[in-house]
Amino acid sequence: MSRYSVSILFCLLICSGLWAAVKADDDALLLKLDKMIAHREVYQQKVEKEIADIRRTLDYAEDDKLRFDILGNLFTKYRSFRIDTAMIIAKERLQLAESLKDETLINQGLMNIADVMNKMGKHENALIMLGKVKRTEDVKKDTYFYYLYHTIYLSCYNDAIDEPGKELAWQQIKAYKDTLIAISEPHSSSYVTNKCGRLSMSGKWDEAIRLLEDYYGQSAEDNSDRARMEYLLAELYLGKQDTLQARHYLILASLTDIANAKKVYMSLQHLAILLFQEGDIARAYNYISCSLEDVNFGKARYRFIDIAGYLPIIQAANDARIKADENRVLFSLLILLILVIALVVAFFFIRKKNTKLLKVKQSLAEQNLRLQEMAGNLTRMNEQIQESNHIKEEYIGLLFNICSEYIYKQENDRKALLKIANTGSMADISKTLRGQSSTSDDFKLFISKFDTIFLSIFPNFVESFNALLKEEERVQLKEGELLTPELRIYALIRLGINDNSKIANFLHYSLQTVYNYRMKMRNKAIIPGKDLAIQVQKL
Repeated sequence: MSRYSVSILFCLLICSGLWAAVKADDDALLLKLDKMIAHREVYQQKVEKEIADIRRTLDYAEDDKLRFDILGNLFTKYRSFRIDTAMIIAKERLQLAESLKDETLINQGLMNIADVMNKMGKHENALIMLGKVKRTEDVKKDTYFYYLYHTIYLSCYNDAIDEPGKELAWQQIKAYKDTLIAISEPHSSSYVTNKCGRLSMSGKWDEAIRLLEDYYGQSAEDNSDRARMEYLLAELYLGKQDTLQARHYLILASLTDIANAKKVYMSLQHLAILLFQEGDIARAYNYISCSLEDVNFGKARYRFIDIAGYLPIIQAANDARIKADENRVLFSLLILLILVIALVVAFFFIRKKNTKLLKVKQSLAEQNLRLQEMAGNLTRMNEQIQESNHIKEEYIGLLFNICSEYIYKQENDRKALLKIANTGSMADISKTLRGQSSTSDDFKLFISKFDTIFLSIFPNFVESFNALLKEEERVQLKEGELLTPELRIYALIRLGINDNSKIANFLHYSLQTVYNYRMKMRNKAIIPGKDLAIQVQKL
């Protein structure tokens, strides 16, 4: 391989690496642009707030001159946002200028109206309006005045349908570019952009790109002409057939336009066309649709023509893409259906082979469940037996203790009476009998011991029983009280004594009293009344 071939190959490798880097950077920028378009109402609200703030200052304007200047700020905001409103403001500025009889202000108002007319597509009317501007010394040095002529003739060039018309507009464009270059400050945005435009008209693309990129690199991020410079760079790269760099600057211009909530722009629709030519149909359709919505919002009717020419083509391609996607989905579903059928067949085949094994497993599982149930029953029975034994032990001890105490008490009483009988009179015996404790006191002592032993066996009975009642109906024990009469009835039920007559005998209540207490607690329960006793036995 010759040295010349190696050099060519090395250059190709470097170029391919640079292309890949630019492509990756653009892909990230396109994703950012997608997100900004999806949330562009945020940027629109920001501009609307700025406009509202400017409008509020009109209320405090002290004279018509100040009002004229404030309207100028509003016009600047609206000329790329809402053209119809910009026309209203331009006419209001002109009326103020005429009332002030200020020739300079009148010229500004006329130029504003011409600017909006051009954006509305009324190029001839815009030229007539500019013809009314008096050529004062200030006007002859005003770049805005010649910029309007240049822009109007550029629009005429794009709309011209015959060669003579195009040639005439072309010559006017060159003339006004030369004028703008001559009157603009060196190194100003107007000078650089028009100089680059003039170089491009002579086919000097590289020189124009070099000049504009240097100026663009030094410009601030908030430069109002930044989007215009980015769009012009894209046009210059398209002029030298470098679509990769052109796309890069169209993306940047679109990002700037969306961030500034511009509705009258060209960058996004031209980017859509370029992406369409590259085969990115979905994104191209999204961008051209966004452009159409913004043009409609901004009332820039002359932009409809640019979009209308490509929208049907892009929409048709997008419909074809959607149809192709649908076909791919249907094909994938068909393949998936075949796989599902194959899996079903395989499943039934394996199931048939494993039927006997499944039956054996099922039988073993059933036997295991029965064994578990038996074990559970045995466990519950054992727990019940243990609980029953525990209760029996406690209450047998209670019975023995009460009987022992009662026998001891009876023996003491007998000895005391015998002693009085031997030594005293019948009056002493009667007095002694009256001084002894009554049966009711003995019963109260018995009940107290019952409560104490029951709660030692079931310490959480009161809390558990209250959980079965409505919150506002729960039993509140008094100080020193262990069980209430109602709780004592259900304590006996917990011990297995569910018969009302037995409960009445045990507690020395009437049968009706036991019934009333039980009915009262049923009404307070959060569960059906008849189930309350069943639930208490499980506590």
